[in-house]
Amino acid sequence: MTIKVKAAPGIQVPREDNPHRYIGPDEVVTVARSAYYLRQIGAGDLLIVPGGEAATAAKKGKAAEAVTDDGEEVNRGKS
Repeated sequence: MTIKVKAAPGIQVPREDNPHRYIGPDEVVTVARSAYYLRQIGAGDLLIVPGGEAATAAKKGKAAEAVTDDGEEVNRGKS
């Protein structure tokens, strides 16, 4: 199983397979869900990047829905 991660701002995390290469805060990397990376996530050095339908919809330019302060849904996109 794999997860998508990136480093916390201001941090560089050595990769498990090559400690001379680093995961930085500006790149999203797909890594194995191993004890090494789970420890880095637990320490706060790595952040899990959510994937799935929300990211896919945003890439395709589909309308995203948001909730206003009073709980009313607003459609943000083309009319």
